Amino acid sequence: MGEYLHSRDQAFMRSVLVINLEVKDNHEEAAIGAQLAFDLCQMIEASDSWEDSIDEIIAAFETKHRRKLLYSISFY
Repeated sequence: MGEYLHSRDQAFMRSVLVINLEVKDNHEEAAIGAQLAFDLCQMIEASDSWEDSIDEIIAAFETKHRRKLLYSISFY
């Protein structure tokens, strides 16, 4: 997804957060992954400015759930 965004024309220059949460391909892990993604979205929504606090949000998520995330901020 990140490569796709980088290859597009960047007309608006809006910030976009791309996050990779690794989930095993089975029903149980998919359900857990969905709940984790929802929790992460709530943490991001609760911040006044995710652009300024994303490092702290990611660190808090990783500590709380003991899962590593890969993320990048892109502009398009």
